[in-house]
Amino acid sequence: MNDIPRLLNYDVVRLIAEGGTARVFWGVDKRSGFPVAIKELKLRHMSNAVIRDKFRNMETQLMLYAQHPNIPKLVEFIDLPESNQMFLIMEYVDGRSLEHYIYREIGLIPEQQALPIFLQVLDTVGFLHSVKIPHLGITDGVLHLDIKSNNVMLQPNGKVKLIDLGIASRMGSDHSTGFGTPGYMPPEQSGSGRLGRFTDIFALGVMLFEMLTGHLPFVSDNASMRENRREVRQKIMFEPTPLMKGYYPMIGDGLQHIVNKATAKIPEDRYQTCGAFAAAIKNYMKTRK
Repeated sequence: MNDIPRLLNYDVVRLIAEGGTARVFWGVDKRSGFPVAIKELKLRHMSNAVIRDKFRNMETQLMLYAQHPNIPKLVEFIDLPESNQMFLIMEYVDGRSLEHYIYREIGLIPEQQALPIFLQVLDTVGFLHSVKIPHLGITDGVLHLDIKSNNVMLQPNGKVKLIDLGIASRMGSDHSTGFGTPGYMPPEQSGSGRLGRFTDIFALGVMLFEMLTGHLPFVSDNASMRENRREVRQKIMFEPTPLMKGYYPMIGDGLQHIVNKATAKIPEDRYQTCGAFAAAIKNYMKTRK
């Protein structure tokens, strides 16, 4: 492709992912020879002050100061005002997304394999919920707000990396950005409700359902993107979480109870922390031995 960006210290080789606000390229650091992931904010979003601020301040600073083994390391932030371009140079994560693993490789993940993977994700999100970066005004953690299987990378060594902190927001700040992935968004994120740790908990519950069944719990077959989003939103607001045994009869009732609690319509009815969610899963795993 002829619109691959040119950067002084990096060979930008090929596009590996693209979303609504950014493109991610695979490249090589000319100085070290190490592979890197290069995230470029799309030009049409440069005039959106909210997105620019999150890209420059929130995502960059989180990766720089929120050191966790399951979060990719930041190599460099590049701002090129003369061409109105912004880049994050990040640790390249070798592996494939959880979404790819589910839908193109395995179909569904047996619980004895799925739960240890999921506990790693819970630990990482729990870390974000408690992180403190005082100079950014982050004193009580941040919300990820776009947890989904495509944002979890599975590495060959069995470890996971949680990627794309692009819409993460300070706990207690104004979260009315309009971003997120419909199938994972709880009622309060689609509307005007107060967001909190319980918002990410809902998305995590959806992800666990997806891992165990190979399907999202709330879907629409409508060909119109707008109507599809509307129907999914309506199902999330008013329909109960489906029974996972309908997809895979071997799933235990205790695990269904855990998923139901995580995806409860009312935020106060969900697990309020990732630690409480993880404790329920660990207790369940003990009963299945």
